[in-house]
Amino acid sequence: MAIALGAVRMPLLLAVSGILAASKVRSGFSNGKAWNSSLGNYYLYALWLLIYALLGIVLVVAGSPRPQRVASVGDFFLQLVAPDTPLWFVFAVAVYVPLLALCRKLPPSVVLAVLAVLSIATALFLDTMAGQWGKVPELAVFFAAGVYGKDALLRIAGTRRLLYFGTAIPVFVALTALPDVHPGFDQVVFLLQGLAAVIALVAVISAITRFRPIAVARSWVGRRTLGIYLLHTPIMDFLVLAFHGPLSPVAPAIAKSVPIALAYPLVLTVAVVAACVGVDHLFRKCGLTFLFQRPGPASRPLPVRARRLSRL
Repeated sequence: MAIALGAVRMPLLLAVSGILAASKVRSGFSNGKAWNSSLGNYYLYALWLLIYALLGIVLVVAGSPRPQRVASVGDFFLQLVAPDTPLWFVFAVAVYVPLLALCRKLPPSVVLAVLAVLSIATALFLDTMAGQWGKVPELAVFFAAGVYGKDALLRIAGTRRLLYFGTAIPVFVALTALPDVHPGFDQVVFLLQGLAAVIALVAVISAITRFRPIAVARSWVGRRTLGIYLLHTPIMDFLVLAFHGPLSPVAPAIAKSVPIALAYPLVLTVAVVAACVGVDHLFRKCGLTFLFQRPGPASRPLPVRARRLSRL
């Protein structure tokens, strides 16, 4: 299950991020959107890396059992260029946008092929010694697939969803059933798994969100994704601290009941998301919007593109 989720979660997130960044990449540096996007993401990465470091000190003093994500001052400066926290995704997007903008004159097939080779090489030579930063070259191909495959993915979201879903799911399941053979071959399988998962999930999510209540709920969550992503790790760290302290009797009580144990992950996920949204809202109300966007002139709101993109 963990392997299957690993082949779904980040490929889908990166592919959707690539779709949203496609116009910035294709326009290059002439209008400044690519640089502004990159600088904005790197600003968030550096700021929240500092916040993670300061919170780490608090957690150490409080007796947290979790290893600290920023171990020292030297580690902080190293992670400014080699991320080793869940913030690596924000760092990665800051790198991907200008990199692909520089390559915009090249045929997409060439860029995708080079990034696929880079992903395989990363799995072969860096997997055992790289931290979170190794995911940046390993998963870049999925972001590029979203950029170059935007039109195709939007077509999947708009027509023949059942056909695409029915084709991609058996491929994904078959690839998941393959045994580990060699790191290079296994990485090829992972890339194909990720692509199949993206196609299947784009189709099914587009179908589900045709129901208005679900569409409204997903849209509401989607507009708050940044805050959820940035805040979920600190909130989880404090929850771990609580479960090793005042809430320590809760875990044995959960384990005694099968229904509660089965519902616990979903309930905890909803609780963490709700906490993230609440803290995000509170910070913004207190004038701390600089925690979620780079200070500067307000950017013009992006026009609504298409109903299919909105659903996705």
